[in-house]
Amino acid sequence: MNFQTPPDAKTSPSILPVWMQELQVGLPVRTQFVLSGNIRDIYPTSSGEFLPTFDAIWSILETNDYQALLVFDPVDGLRVHREAASGTQPALEALGIDFSPTEFDLGKLVETIKRVGALKEMSVGMVIDYASQLAENPNELEEAERLFFVAIDKMANHSVPLDSTQNPRPAFNPIFWVVDYLNKMPSWFVVDNENIRLLSVGTPDLEERYALASALAQQFPNNDTLAPQSRTDALEVFALETEGMLLRSMVAIARLAHYEKIALTDVSDAIKTYQFGTQTNPWKSEVMRTRIRNGEEILTNRVKGQPHAVRKTLDILIRSVMGLSGAQTSSRHGRPRGVLFFAGPTGVGKTELAKSVTELLFGDETAYHRYDMSEFTTEHSESRLIGAPPGYSGHDRGGELVNAARTRPFSVFLFDEIEKAHPRILDKFLQIIDEGRLTDGMGKTVNFSSSLIIFTSNIGLLGGDTAMNHGMRVLPGESYHDTEAKIVEAIQNHFRFKLERPELLNRIGKNIVVFEFIKGRTSILIFNNMLRKILDAVIEERGIEVQLSVEAENSLQDLCCYDLFEGGRGIGNRLEIYFVNPLARLLFEQDLKSGQSVVITSVTHEDDETTLAI
Repeated sequence: MNFQTPPDAKTSPSILPVWMQELQVGLPVRTQFVLSGNIRDIYPTSSGEFLPTFDAIWSILETNDYQALLVFDPVDGLRVHREAASGTQPALEALGIDFSPTEFDLGKLVETIKRVGALKEMSVGMVIDYASQLAENPNELEEAERLFFVAIDKMANHSVPLDSTQNPRPAFNPIFWVVDYLNKMPSWFVVDNENIRLLSVGTPDLEERYALASALAQQFPNNDTLAPQSRTDALEVFALETEGMLLRSMVAIARLAHYEKIALTDVSDAIKTYQFGTQTNPWKSEVMRTRIRNGEEILTNRVKGQPHAVRKTLDILIRSVMGLSGAQTSSRHGRPRGVLFFAGPTGVGKTELAKSVTELLFGDETAYHRYDMSEFTTEHSESRLIGAPPGYSGHDRGGELVNAARTRPFSVFLFDEIEKAHPRILDKFLQIIDEGRLTDGMGKTVNFSSSLIIFTSNIGLLGGDTAMNHGMRVLPGESYHDTEAKIVEAIQNHFRFKLERPELLNRIGKNIVVFEFIKGRTSILIFNNMLRKILDAVIEERGIEVQLSVEAENSLQDLCCYDLFEGGRGIGNRLEIYFVNPLARLLFEQDLKSGQSVVITSVTHEDDETTLAI
């Protein structure tokens, strides 16, 4: 696909990107340049045009009185850049430059490079494209590959400036190596080599994106009818929401908007359509709004005894649906739709509420991705999330987090026990929350601007005087107000002083949702709900109907709900011990068949053994 801008996509002369400025300065003193990074984009030039890589290089060479640019790649061989004057190739052929198509050969390539470097009659540059493909393993070279780079380095060390009496401006005939990653070149060849200037081609900054947005405005259907301020506002949105994207992607977005009749004032929709491949945006659907209007009923049906947490969560979700998350900041356009920090005792419904929120928003509980941060406590575990860097095993497979964000962007990302994550991973969360994007191990950017981020934590429970209440900072009998105040203070101190990441806490802001201990009445609701699931599972798996007498159910309830410190998880664990295990043994010994039923009349527990009577 040709990503060069349309003929009318031109703006006033721009400040050159840093790498082009470095090239301009380096031409009189360097014989070779290595371009790496964002090498397949378009770039603003002093003429106001946005040009692809080789055209941008030629624009610099041409202003410095060079006469031609040669381009080589292993597939198409050697050719003259299309902007060169007619007659350039015959002139170069007469000087010994061979353009005849032959099978790729390092020996012929090195001879061509040496001839170009030694030319005195013409001032030319030469691009070696796909230079990273010249050697399979850049730091364990085969003999032919080693001799190739040795010859090039030797040539560079013996290069002398061109005859200034013939052409006063060009000093050398430069060689440009174009590579995707710098480590794909032999380190001894590029590191600390005074003959080589390393040019890191970065992603476009805000000024460059705004300049291109202005140049592309004519591609949008309603551009001519917009009031000046509306047009300016839309262009700012275009530039802001494409942070981290390439300029050629902005060209594609404008083209997409033209075909799909998306107005400039709706450029956000065009960006989302380009990123996610669909114009369907669940966050703008009336179905989602209707479900959130009934959200309190839907959530409380699944999460028992947490009215404060449910209410605050819904407030944040409404803000997310309305597109007002981070509205007070200039970077709100790229940020995630919402961020929630669930904190409180274990087993009280934090993960369950995260699942419920997912089902509420997207109608599908499975549209969430869960990561247990206790598995990401070491520095190298970062590669599990974002992928290994180039050169390391498995880097081409990407990471779990970036792959999930790329394949299912409209979803919930749940990070359990965030405080256990390694500091390097915490830095990644800072980038996700602040910018709504993350760069993977291959240098590709994934977007979280249509995702909901949920963190969970048990911070704040422990840390009190161990001589009292076993070191518990909060206790089951305290009011919600006191529990919330203590846990929030503990979280703030943990991020500020222990993790030394106050900036991450600042990004989370007031989105800390505190859960309280399970109370007596709530524990009964949880117990009844779990018991019903167990009995339903027996019918589904074995076809056997199990009933409990009132006396048996009350006895079992007393066994399971006497200690609420571990919340619902504790109730579930005790149900497994006091009911599921003996029930399974009973059904096995009785050898009951599908279609039969059994009534449990009593549940007793003595000497660490539970007995079910029928």
